[in-house]
Amino acid sequence: MNTPVRQQGRANIAPAAGGSSGAGTITKAQRAAVVIAMMGEAAARPIVSKLDDRAMAKVSAALRSIQYLDRAQLAEIVIDFLQHLRSQDGSFRGGPNRAREIIASLLDENRLGKVFGDLPVDEEDDMPALPMDDTWGRLEREPPAKTAEYLNSLTPNLIAIVLRQLDPSVASEIVAQLEDGKLDPTIGALVETDHVDPEIESVVSRMIRMQFLNQSNAASAEEDNSHLEAVGELLSLVPAGKRDRLMTFLKSEHGGKLESIERQIFTIDSLPEILPRSGVPTVFRELDETTLVTFLATLKGDTAKVQEYLLGNISSRLA
Repeated sequence: MNTPVRQQGRANIAPAAGGSSGAGTITKAQRAAVVIAMMGEAAARPIVSKLDDRAMAKVSAALRSIQYLDRAQLAEIVIDFLQHLRSQDGSFRGGPNRAREIIASLLDENRLGKVFGDLPVDEEDDMPALPMDDTWGRLEREPPAKTAEYLNSLTPNLIAIVLRQLDPSVASEIVAQLEDGKLDPTIGALVETDHVDPEIESVVSRMIRMQFLNQSNAASAEEDNSHLEAVGELLSLVPAGKRDRLMTFLKSEHGGKLESIERQIFTIDSLPEILPRSGVPTVFRELDETTLVTFLATLKGDTAKVQEYLLGNISSRLA
């Protein structure tokens, strides 16, 4: 059972038993420190520059007190931050002067002149279209059992946010395979919440793509052996001596893929195994005489048995 403990003044924040994230044990100072850390240097710099030394000391102490946060805890902290931000009655002053003041701090004089010159800045038709979020469509195409296995690692409120985005028929198949301990609180979260903030949905969508969908695609790519067909065809055209050496190498270094490669390799030695006896006369009729005689003349030594197989399965008249 993982519980918050303190060792030498450092908080070890870990998930509680039963799958709960334990995010409620995180102090406000630690939450603020985590949000600043996750914003990255460029985005956090303007915020940090406004904090005095005392406040920065608190942020630093809060970061030092955190030993570990799992992905569910991070997601809850971000969602809590967005909910708090949306509930504030803040204000913003705009207008031409304010716009120039803000843009001037970001651009050089040349670009600033172009921005505030003759070019229109308020034409909505010229704005690039935002890409559609296909996360939920991709998730609906995943096997329900696989999706349920991933969702079981999340907290019930996050599972509810995901299920709300899916077609009811798909969501029902996933719900049927959720763990019993997650099922009741997940349905409770669906009943209690009738609206989810779009920014929170965006955060959850990004998390699903990074942690599940993109990982699933990577795993599928690893299981795709279609590229081994080309390897087999390539080895079919390599001289026998070099091919044998390469096959020995593949057996020792890539034994798990050797069978798939061997299925694609065609050598003249394997012709009796591939070409049925009834098909030999058809081959002889389809090939012109010059090509056929030249081919048969090359079947000597180790491949003489192939010549015997071919000539032994045609009529004497055809021979």
